[in-house]
Amino acid sequence: MATLTDFVVALIQSTLELVVNFATVATSDIVSPVIILVGNLFIIAAVGALIYVVLGALVAELGIGTTPGQRGTPRPRE
Repeated sequence: MATLTDFVVALIQSTLELVVNFATVATSDIVSPVIILVGNLFIIAAVGALIYVVLGALVAELGIGTTPGQRGTPRPRE
């Protein structure tokens, strides 16, 4: 049965192998580093947009920065 230590060691080893593999691919020809960078930019943009939407929904749900009439609750009548 694998222990937590075995899992962490395998995870670190796999991460180092991944870095070596990416470095090998990136240095194989002239276009590869550009393709890798563009792919990373797409991933960063997608994750950033998701975080922006999730945080916006969380802030709206908590009612931070809103007035009573903005969240769909009717304003009290005078």
